[in-house]
Amino acid sequence: MLNTLRSRLLMTYLAVILTVLVVVAVALTFFLLRTPFAYRYFYAQQDVAMQIIRQRIMEAGRSHETLEESLPEIAHLAATTNTRVLIYDADGSLIFDSAPQDPPLDIPDRHMGRGQLVDKDGRTWLYASQALPFGGRVIMAQPLPKGAAWHILTDEGLLVPLLEAGLLALALSLVLAWMLSRWVARPLYQTADAARALAQGEYRPIAEEGPQEARILARAFNEMARQVEASQRSQREFVANVSHELKTPLTSIQGFAQAIMDGTADDPESVQTAAQIIADEAARMHRLVITLLDLARLDAGTADLKQEPLSLRELLAAVLTRFLPRAQQAQVDLVLQADEDVEILGDGDRLAQVFINLVDNALQHTGAGGEVRITIRRAGSWAEVQVSDTGKGIPPDVLPHIFERFYRGDRARSGRDSAGLGLAIAQEIVRAHGGTIEVQSAPGKGSTFVVKLPLASQSS
Repeated sequence: MLNTLRSRLLMTYLAVILTVLVVVAVALTFFLLRTPFAYRYFYAQQDVAMQIIRQRIMEAGRSHETLEESLPEIAHLAATTNTRVLIYDADGSLIFDSAPQDPPLDIPDRHMGRGQLVDKDGRTWLYASQALPFGGRVIMAQPLPKGAAWHILTDEGLLVPLLEAGLLALALSLVLAWMLSRWVARPLYQTADAARALAQGEYRPIAEEGPQEARILARAFNEMARQVEASQRSQREFVANVSHELKTPLTSIQGFAQAIMDGTADDPESVQTAAQIIADEAARMHRLVITLLDLARLDAGTADLKQEPLSLRELLAAVLTRFLPRAQQAQVDLVLQADEDVEILGDGDRLAQVFINLVDNALQHTGAGGEVRITIRRAGSWAEVQVSDTGKGIPPDVLPHIFERFYRGDRARSGRDSAGLGLAIAQEIVRAHGGTIEVQSAPGKGSTFVVKLPLASQSS
């Protein structure tokens, strides 16, 4: 029964409720036993009884004669109300006692008002003394029973309402406890159902409701589910793209190899052409496999990255030197702007691979008379490198996917011979160095790739 969270919550609430009710009951009993409340209760009862007797005595007590005639009625009222009545004359002599068999009460002469005394048997009496018109006085007394608080609790006028109120409170508390346990547990059940669905390949987002902790869990689960779905979709696309990329060179290799084997290529020149195509396609497959291995190592965090001090100005100057002949041939200006040298920690070969890819893309998209500018500057605790061109820019529908693997919306932006993996590789290398890479572009206004890397002082 207690295997579920809901049942445990319900039992916990029930235990807390019962504990509170018991504590309240004990505290109430203790209060009644230790405070004058019990005496006030009996004082109130005595007041009612004495008021009746006092009224009758005051009506009959105008003289001794009329009082004598009313004594039997007064005795009956005293017995009915459990009140002891004592009447004294003006000289202080006792002329009537409704309970002469009880021990005498030692009440001071001429004392008027209320009081409390203990007789010789140890009984406590509550009394009230009042003067009579003919000069005497009447005393009305009631014994205070032992265990006064218990008598109050067992009085139907008090005990029954208390019990009813306690049972009603318990019932309402149980309903509230059930609702609370359901409110807390329902989001968890929904999360469990969604997790089982996710394990079967169905993405089912859950509503963010319930307590704050449940909402945080739902939000985290939805984010995890979205990432899992995106990862699965990416893996499916990755496999499909790899298959597509390998299919073309394999088809070429198979076709030209078959041509050599069956004699279709029957002259040395045809054989040489077929062999060259086979070699080129094999080299293309080799580069693709090497690139995929690089991506896998970067994803897994097992890539062997060196950490050594690097001057960004020297690194980028070497990259630009490599592209100078090509830029001159394309009539594109290559500009390196670095007001100060910025030093970072990283793998020079890997970072050179990033900037070679970016500069290569920029040159491909910049026409004659254009410019490719590389800017180096400090940005707080970061070293920032901007690779800008004045080319045709990137279409808005392509821009969000520019770093996706095998994305072919803009083939040249992924670099040459990279099957759409160039920018993906660049992004992973930058991330492995603790940096970020972003792109800003508008059609007809060129593109700017911004690479941020931690400064050497921050990396250490």
